[in-house]
Amino acid sequence: MKPIRYYIPCLLALSALSCSFLDEEPQVICPDTFYQSETEVKYGLAGVYGVMASEAFYGNNYSLMLSNVDDLSYYNRATTNNPSCVFQHDASTTEIYTAWTEIYRGIGNANAFMEAVSETGLDPDGAYYAEARFLRAYYHFILAQAWGDVPLRTSASRKHEDTSCAASSQYDVLCWAASEMEECLENITDDISVQPSRVNRNTVHGILARLYLFLAGSSVEGPGGKREFYGKAMEHCAAVIETGQHRINPSYSQVFINMIKDGYDTEWRESMWEVEFNGDRSSPDRWTNGRIGDVIGLRSSGREGYESFLCNYSYAMYDGTLQLWNLYWTDDRTAEEDKLGSVTDARQEWNMPPYNYEGYTSGGVQLYLPSVDRTPYHYRGVSTFDNPVTARAIRNCGKWRREIEYEALQDNMSIYTGINFPILRYADILLMYAEASNEYEGAPSQAAYGHVKAVRDRAGIGTIPFSEYDYSTFRQLVRNERGRELCFESLRRYDLIRWGVFVESMGRYGEYVTDDEWVFNNKSIYAAAIGSAVKPRHILLPIPTIELGVNDKLVQNKLWR
Repeated sequence: MKPIRYYIPCLLALSALSCSFLDEEPQVICPDTFYQSETEVKYGLAGVYGVMASEAFYGNNYSLMLSNVDDLSYYNRATTNNPSCVFQHDASTTEIYTAWTEIYRGIGNANAFMEAVSETGLDPDGAYYAEARFLRAYYHFILAQAWGDVPLRTSASRKHEDTSCAASSQYDVLCWAASEMEECLENITDDISVQPSRVNRNTVHGILARLYLFLAGSSVEGPGGKREFYGKAMEHCAAVIETGQHRINPSYSQVFINMIKDGYDTEWRESMWEVEFNGDRSSPDRWTNGRIGDVIGLRSSGREGYESFLCNYSYAMYDGTLQLWNLYWTDDRTAEEDKLGSVTDARQEWNMPPYNYEGYTSGGVQLYLPSVDRTPYHYRGVSTFDNPVTARAIRNCGKWRREIEYEALQDNMSIYTGINFPILRYADILLMYAEASNEYEGAPSQAAYGHVKAVRDRAGIGTIPFSEYDYSTFRQLVRNERGRELCFESLRRYDLIRWGVFVESMGRYGEYVTDDEWVFNNKSIYAAAIGSAVKPRHILLPIPTIELGVNDKLVQNKLWR
């Protein structure tokens, strides 16, 4: 997969991007010479995409620090310089300001690009314009989902009277974003051969489904009923499914191995949209702003004998909770599986493996070499290799592991990686369809059941017969399935919010950390502190203090006043 190079035009402030649809050498382009060719138009479009690959956005701050701690994923540190990971943040917290600023920078780049390209004849089909328009709407969706009422910006003007802007309601911003995306569908490419870092028509349908599900959620206040939004979500998922262009990859782990290797599966095309990161900062042409696999991954901290390491450096700051373990091991089993007692879900094996690379010492004797062997977790003196059911809630997130056999490089202990991050997968399309259909019809359908079963079949687990489900039990199945399938992909927190159960679900940390499988481990103390810190105001992020000082028409959102 070819990496994109980086362009710094005077008209648009670009950030580093690995997007594969450009492979020319870097150059500086100023306004008076900009957009003289289609290639130069692509330079500008790269700037609209570019913010996603920044550390402040999908590289770390938004994707992990602000969005990844939920009822299934917790921050496993006692003290932290990252208060948002433990819900100790406020309007002055750095990662909140940098994420806000970077996302709005993407909106500014989109506005400038759209205004510039519309003045040329270099985009006759309007495809590049539609692509930037979709991204502008997507960035507004992300902002409204996380912050609530936010300024709606549709002009590239830098004048104070234009940049000083009051917030529009969350409902209005989301509806505007949906309308913009709908209007993009006609002009945006339907070519699925483009790399997954670039959107196509199926991507737009999938994101529209996600947006409509959020609009339908209990956290968004707006006029009228919610049922029509579920119908819209179902329609957009069906539009993707009916193309037959995407399928479930038979191997769950391979979906993520592809992202770790920076490869794209052209057979199944399960990954529909992902943020690409390039290299490990070992040289100027391998510059990246991604920390996927470093702050989240399998712990590997050894520094001696690096040439023999089997896993690159990782802080591994996130673990799966006991609740996630139970979703795999106890919930939604068939009667036959209950009789067996031990049923393995392939997703648990990949997402919560029984090892990391931290190393283990007992009585002064080093039993495992850090970063060389797959070191079993130890829980009250029992190794997970001896008993794989132990150490349930202290396991690192394995989804983004930096094992050499997958990452295919030894990175000299760099904390920056080339591991890609998914925004949309086909498995999510199937689960969104099932949820939207059940809510819209008031009962599960055979089609919705079949889509959930397809996801479970890939995991190697059975599914209770369709006849045994009603509206409520199927709703819970889908919610559980989203957790099992999509954990650590920065979606769960917003699912809990739109379901209206975020505060309640986070409060359960105080209950399940007292379970005998967790109570004697120090990490349960960290998890309990997270649960006790969550309050209703954490449904939204606070608008940054610095932004309030600059924009005199903006006021703090209602939950943080």
